[in-house]
Amino acid sequence: MNYRDIECSELAALRDEADLLIFDTRDPDSYARGRLDGAQPVTDAALRKLMKSSQRERPVLVYCYRGNSSRDICQFIAGFGYSRVYNLAGGWQAWEAFKQAAPTRKPSPSLVAWLSHCGFPADNIHARAENSMSPLMLAALKGERALVEELLALGADPNHVNDDEHHALWFACVHGDPELVSLLIAHGANVDNQNVNGATCAIYTASTGKLEALKRLVQAGADLAKETSGGYTALESASTLPVLKFLRGFAPERRALSAA
Repeated sequence: MNYRDIECSELAALRDEADLLIFDTRDPDSYARGRLDGAQPVTDAALRKLMKSSQRERPVLVYCYRGNSSRDICQFIAGFGYSRVYNLAGGWQAWEAFKQAAPTRKPSPSLVAWLSHCGFPADNIHARAENSMSPLMLAALKGERALVEELLALGADPNHVNDDEHHALWFACVHGDPELVSLLIAHGANVDNQNVNGATCAIYTASTGKLEALKRLVQAGADLAKETSGGYTALESASTLPVLKFLRGFAPERRALSAA
């Protein structure tokens, strides 16, 4: 599959991208009654224009009624060489349900002030700054646990990544707060996400001697066999004796479990 299903909760961040193309595959009447802002019907002319375009990195979102027939269009567009093609999981039906169930809670005054201070729009928790940093990533980097909790409660996605493929959990590890690490993991952060160099959070914490954060990652099931692009695992990246002892004692157990 050369495209990715995207959940309704992820849509806000994608729609912040100015060059996003959105295609609606439904019938004209359904399109007229309601559609995503900026969506256009899928037509032969629109597809021919895509085929001729050289901007193959441009993000493309496709949706239908329930997220099934749009898959064929996604596959078709991806076949043109487009590398960022997304299918809205559940389609328009899921989007309507998501809007109805969406929390009405608004950012607190302290969060609004912090967003403005950091250069983000005060009304957009999904906004991106330099290097595609999100408010959640920055709050994790600064160790702002209360803000991280509020952002997650408001729907911030812990698995969105920046231009270096780092997500909020990585930045929590950089800050070094084990409780913040556990908080993000509890909200679904991927413990095995790899950045552009192949490094995981476990490899990073091992290489920087952040043993307590590393322990939280391992407890959450981090894959210690993951390697960087240079071929280094967390064990081979250990920078302190306590980290080395911990990983040496844990790695054989994981290997035995994997072989069982």
